[in-house]
Amino acid sequence: MNTVFGLSRLVPPGWDQDGTANPATLIELTAKRWKGLLLAGYAFLIAGLGLIGLQLWNGLYGPLFNGQLRLEQSPVAMLGEAISGVAGIIGTIILAFALAVMIYARFMAWWRHG
Repeated sequence: MNTVFGLSRLVPPGWDQDGTANPATLIELTAKRWKGLLLAGYAFLIAGLGLIGLQLWNGLYGPLFNGQLRLEQSPVAMLGEAISGVAGIIGTIILAFALAVMIYARFMAWWRHG
């Protein structure tokens, strides 16, 4: 064994075993306990993106394909109207909630891993 600075030592792995013992297998199950919360976060994420997409379709792309597009407005103003609609605001809130749920689930899976 080599001594480094008198406080630690460098040794090869398994130096204290005779080779007849079976190594312990660690099965990490803690992350699996938080998979349900992660799936709920993904469901909220899809719902939020769906609501924002629906609002964008109804406010911006639907009139373009139906021939009801008003040419007196700029596309940036139409995008602002589409995002500031009720479904756009609710979709943004759901997206923020999904992000919070997913961050919480990943943090708790890491925090309680030991």
